[in-house]
Amino acid sequence: MRIVVAVDGSPASVHAARYAGRLAARMARPPRITLLTVDPPLMPGVETRLGKEAVRKYHHDNAEYALRGPRAALRRTGAAFKEQQVIGLPAEEIIKACNKPKADLLVMGSNGRGAAASALLGSVAMKILSTSKIPVTIIR
Repeated sequence: MRIVVAVDGSPASVHAARYAGRLAARMARPPRITLLTVDPPLMPGVETRLGKEAVRKYHHDNAEYALRGPRAALRRTGAAFKEQQVIGLPAEEIIKACNKPKADLLVMGSNGRGAAASALLGSVAMKILSTSKIPVTIIR
């Protein structure tokens, strides 16, 4: 079984990682867990002004921030995992990561802003739920 845990550095991401670790502990065969973070691309022209190295460091630092808490939570459960860092639109990249190779489950946190805010802001979790071809577990 392959489980993708999408994280963004929020407390809900830590809860999602902890959930995946506990789920893995209950399985007869340990699943392959991927801790995934997606950093949105910078606006056009920013890379030219900042330089490639500064942009690379920016995305690296953001990924480290997003992975720090979930990484620690998974380690505490004893589950083995790998990390994946992607730059792109979060919902699209999470779906892509779940398709190559095919995942059996996506676990992610949600900050639960409510229906009105989701309609206005475009929640990543809502986009994932409406397009995913695999089961999705949302942790709040």
